[in-house]
Amino acid sequence: MKKEITNVDLCSIVNELKFLEGGRFDKAFLIDKDDNRELIIKIHKDGSNELVISVGKYKYVTLTSYEREKPKLPPSFAMLLRKYLKNAKLLRIDQVEFDRILLLEFSIGEKKYKIIAELFKDGNIIFLDEEDNIIAPLRVEVFSNRKIAPKEKYQFPPQKPLSLNKLEYSIAYEIFKDFFEKNKEVECVRLVSRILGIGGLYAEEICERANIDKKKKNLSEEEIKKLFLTAKELYEEVVRNRKPNIVIKDGEEVDVVPIELRKYKDYEKRYFNSFYEALDEYFAKFLTSVEIKKEKSKLEKEIEKQESILRRQLETLKAYEEEVRKNQIKGDLIYSNYQLVEEILNAIRVAKDKKGWEEVKRVIRENKEHPIIKLIEGVNEKKGEIIVRLSSDLDGKIEERVVLDIRKSTFENAESYYNKAKKFKSKIEGIKKAIEMSKKKLEELKKKRDVEIEEKKALKKKVKKERKWYEKFKWTVINNFLVIAGKDAITNEIIIKKYTDKDDIVFHADIQGAPFTVIKTNGREVDEETLMEVAKFSVSHSKAWKLGYGALDTYWVKPDQISKRAESGEYLKRGAFVIRGKRNYIRNVPLELGIGVLEYDNSIKITTAPPDTLKKHFIKYVLLKPSNKDKGKVVKELKEIFKEYDVDDEDILSVLPPGGCEIKRQ
Repeated sequence: MKKEITNVDLCSIVNELKFLEGGRFDKAFLIDKDDNRELIIKIHKDGSNELVISVGKYKYVTLTSYEREKPKLPPSFAMLLRKYLKNAKLLRIDQVEFDRILLLEFSIGEKKYKIIAELFKDGNIIFLDEEDNIIAPLRVEVFSNRKIAPKEKYQFPPQKPLSLNKLEYSIAYEIFKDFFEKNKEVECVRLVSRILGIGGLYAEEICERANIDKKKKNLSEEEIKKLFLTAKELYEEVVRNRKPNIVIKDGEEVDVVPIELRKYKDYEKRYFNSFYEALDEYFAKFLTSVEIKKEKSKLEKEIEKQESILRRQLETLKAYEEEVRKNQIKGDLIYSNYQLVEEILNAIRVAKDKKGWEEVKRVIRENKEHPIIKLIEGVNEKKGEIIVRLSSDLDGKIEERVVLDIRKSTFENAESYYNKAKKFKSKIEGIKKAIEMSKKKLEELKKKRDVEIEEKKALKKKVKKERKWYEKFKWTVINNFLVIAGKDAITNEIIIKKYTDKDDIVFHADIQGAPFTVIKTNGREVDEETLMEVAKFSVSHSKAWKLGYGALDTYWVKPDQISKRAESGEYLKRGAFVIRGKRNYIRNVPLELGIGVLEYDNSIKITTAPPDTLKKHFIKYVLLKPSNKDKGKVVKELKEIFKEYDVDDEDILSVLPPGGCEIKRQ
């Protein structure tokens, strides 16, 4: 089973992922498992794309279409990337020197950052500044020639003089030939692997395509040239003529490769449009099978533990039932031999009182043939007990050794056994209930095992929701007017430049850092009620919400009053605009907001709105208030409230006001 990609594989993936260049960094997640770590970077380019970089036991890079269970509390490395790279532009994605090293370069403002993924040994992911100083590595490593640690200058590992992507250079063949001539006693497959820095799989492929025995030594110049040209052809195929496939042997997926390989010519294959799709499919299933084994092992241990408990309970039940039976029989035997037991007890009491226990034991020893004394099999003088063998023919032949207390009457001895039988009967009721509970728990565990394993087997592919243009922003619908608002400086600028028409009305809360809020009028008149509702929406989606304000002033202007041109001597930051002319203020606007679902644009959507709008036009809603409550918990509560409307985390998070919030009332 393939557990890591080769440098040839990485070359294929990087070529396919070039389309992500120019996209925007959204979020980073880190999934930390026992022997593996997956860094997931969300990049917005023609929709949301999840780039997966896996290090540890399994090393690969792919775009994934499968859902992964992300941690509720992101680890510090993921949070660090979010802090530095939020909305950063992905400038380039590259493979470094045809090695198993991936490079992602981002820019935000004037600053540049890099993420380096080393996909060899145990693997590592390193975050760098624009001068290649390490901001943070996923893990600290120390080598003989370099150190991976914060504040250290990052150095790439030593590179080989030749690689598959450099065979076009005029000097390449001379280096290749020289290496073979200096190592004539080494098998050619090893030489191909060493000089080109490729793994055995592709080195063997080159030998086979060149029709040269991989174990051959001391090659002729013609054979060396043939290997060189074959290596060039293989590289061209990897870059320009891929045929990605998963290789299947005996029903099991054993490899995933970007091109057809002769080694696998007789194997079953599944073909894909892209190599990253094939990798995603292969590793998603492979890692799921690993998780299933772990989960099965964990649940099997729980099942075994419960089976052991049940087994002990059943043994206890059997022992209790046996105690009931024995004590009942002994009580019955005393009653069926009442006269005999009475005589024995009286005789022993008299003998013991007159001559003591030693004389009693002597008499018993010396009268083994006596018809009554021979029934006494033992004496326990400390407890004042004798052991008598009693029998009965009432329900078939029954014979038992019965312990009699000489201080008690025959009736009391019988009752003592009956009472013991009653106590064990009482215990039997308790153990039977415990057994039923254990059986139920065992059944539930087995069912849980089967369900969880089936759930894990059924890999969930993400279904990309088709989002309308306005859903890139904060948005709502108030009295049939579409209202949009910026999320940050970038979306503020996009709204004004691209989505604001001359008849629209633009709001801006009177606080620094507030978004532009635009009423899309489509030439219609806007009444006072609508202006007031949009004013509430405007202030509620400003920084005032996060600061816990109760009310705030806001104003509205026409689009032609907004300019990107600063006055002489002024400087405008990104996303900032100049407002000229009269500002139409609405004073002391309360921060009131809720979230709900409404029917708009031929589908059910979730968004926020002021309370009066929610009451008039929304199907279902809850009111919100500013709070420091964990956003993840709030999203979970809202998903539960609106579960029948198929909303996900992203639907909710994208419309919530800045800062924290909590549900006020339903």
